[in-house]
Amino acid sequence: MKLSNFCILLAGLLLSACASEGYTPYLDRFSEYALDDDDYERFTLERTACFGFCPIFKVTVDERDFLFFQGERFVTETDGVLSKRLPKGSFKKILRIARDHEFSQFDPSYPNADRNNCGPIATDNPSIILAFDTEHLDHAVKWYRGCSQFDSRAELEEMIAAVDAVLDIDEWVGPRDAFMNAGDEDDDEQSET
Repeated sequence: MKLSNFCILLAGLLLSACASEGYTPYLDRFSEYALDDDDYERFTLERTACFGFCPIFKVTVDERDFLFFQGERFVTETDGVLSKRLPKGSFKKILRIARDHEFSQFDPSYPNADRNNCGPIATDNPSIILAFDTEHLDHAVKWYRGCSQFDSRAELEEMIAAVDAVLDIDEWVGPRDAFMNAGDEDDDEQSET
C-alpha cells in the first residue's frame, strides 16, 4: 500500500516538473532564434497595409527550407511566429524563379524617389516587398501596388504568383471574405431586433 502511494506521489512530482511555468515549445523558441540568425541565406516576402482589408504579413524562407510567418492584420494567424518545413529544395526553387524572372534587374522601388519609373499612381494600395539575402543575390524590390504602369509589371506579378505557389501559406492568410464581410453579420443581427 505504501509503495503504491509513493509511486503515485513520484509520478505527480515528475509530471508537475514537466509543465514548468514559462515553458516555450521548441518551434516557438526555434522560430524566434531563426529570424534573427544571419548565418543562413534567406528570402523575405512582405505585404503591407492598404486602406481596407489587405493582409499584412511577413514570410521568411531560409536555405534549409524553413518558412517563418509573422501575421499582423487581416490574416487568419496573428499569434506570434508560425513556422513549417517546406518540401526539400523549396528555397532553391524560389531562387530559380528569381533568376528566371531576372529579379536583380528590377528597380529597387516602384515608384522610385523621382517617380519616373511609374505612370499615374493610385492611392490607398498595399506594397509588396521581396528581398533576397544570399551569396549570389542581394537585392530587394518594394512595389507599391498603386504604381501600375511600368514596363516589367507583368514579369514581377508572374514572379510573385510563382513564389506564392511555393510558399503555400493560404491557410495562414485566410480568405478575404472573412474580413470584408465581418461587419455585415453585426448589421444583420441589429436589423433583426
